Amino acid sequence: MNYRPHFHLSPPTGRLNDPNGIFLDGETLHVYYQHDPCFPHAPKQTGWGHAAASVNKAQPWRHYPDALYPVREHDAHGCYSGGAVVDGDDVWLFYTGNLKRDGARIPSQNRVRAVDASGPEGGFYEHDETNPLIDEPAEGFTGHYRDPQITRDGAGWRMVLGAQAADETGHVVLYRSADLAEWSFQGALTFDTSSAEPGLSPDLVPGGYMWECPNLVTLRDRATGQDKDVLVICPQGFEPVLGDVSTHYTSSDQCGYLVGRLEGTVFHVERGFSELDYGHQFYAPQLVERDGEAIMLGWMGLPAQDETPTVKQGWVHTLTLPRRVWLEDGWLRQASMWDLTSAPSEVAREGFGSVATLTVGEGTYALVDSSGAEAFRVTYGGGVLRLTLGDDERVVSCPAGSLELIADGCAVEVFAGDGRIAGASAVFGTRDARWRGWEVR
Repeated sequence: MNYRPHFHLSPPTGRLNDPNGIFLDGETLHVYYQHDPCFPHAPKQTGWGHAAASVNKAQPWRHYPDALYPVREHDAHGCYSGGAVVDGDDVWLFYTGNLKRDGARIPSQNRVRAVDASGPEGGFYEHDETNPLIDEPAEGFTGHYRDPQITRDGAGWRMVLGAQAADETGHVVLYRSADLAEWSFQGALTFDTSSAEPGLSPDLVPGGYMWECPNLVTLRDRATGQDKDVLVICPQGFEPVLGDVSTHYTSSDQCGYLVGRLEGTVFHVERGFSELDYGHQFYAPQLVERDGEAIMLGWMGLPAQDETPTVKQGWVHTLTLPRRVWLEDGWLRQASMWDLTSAPSEVAREGFGSVATLTVGEGTYALVDSSGAEAFRVTYGGGVLRLTLGDDERVVSCPAGSLELIADGCAVEVFAGDGRIAGASAVFGTRDARWRGWEVR
């Protein structure tokens, strides 16, 4: 059996989770990711893997040696998630160092200069001698204080971190810097919902005991031409909510976004919380701005869900395809950045799962494996999208529009309603990942 995809990034060996440090070097997209190369045969040793591919053309990823390893005192128990910043000729990686001492978690925020990341060796990595830049959580917050993401606005550099307050509620905290080296704590973001329109989810602003992997980007709304701040967060600690049409919060670990404008530490919400992906495996996305839009990749996995057939092959989990993300009428829309329609025949390689794509409209479609068994079903029509994986069905309201179906080895992605709704799911056939294709039901 082989479930390894052609175009979805999977680790050469071991365990992959959150995408980290996405940046563009001309037309090359660099993606770092959480990587435990020894999983499941040794104690956890999470560092950063590194791969790159073209922005413009679907192609297999080029893998480089890992970039970060947990070998310093402040990151002895993991180089956790973070982001990348391009500042002139310099590329900086920011990550959370995880240290556990006497049962306590001691997080720190650190930076590393990536030298010649596009070179044949995949870069050389120089840790800042002044690390940690931020050596402890701000007062009132626990050791769950991580995942730095850095962008620039008119006031300089801004860093957002996922955080947990002492009362075990989730937050995003904000730091600012003029030089990427010295950072000043601004406070936790608060949310003004006085003028907010509802999103797709039940809450204008979600709750949860921890907010992980925040992303704060500025995108230009295609409909209005206005720039808006988009805050992506991953709140944890949810129970499912069954609506009249849609099912929300199907996992305890969620991911979604808010649209509005940031002033100081106040986020003025204009569009309330909407889940970013309605599939069965999606978490911890990372976005990088590009020409008023963004490129986004997410982890096609969830915490504590590592038992998949690929473990026997020595690896587990993939990332999504790179997705184009744009803002339109206050809503995020998504589409695959790559056209896979003609790509499979060009890159077929022995030992890889097959690729099946389909672009259609409303109807019912089944992904059928080489034995003839149905592995996954998509039903679209009447304002509803259903994604069915075995006994687990995800349902969401979705207006009429195009439907794009992508199966690449074990990685399946669905884009419905002209990009209004996306769904990522890990799917395994009864015998292998050689898909016979999508069939009309």
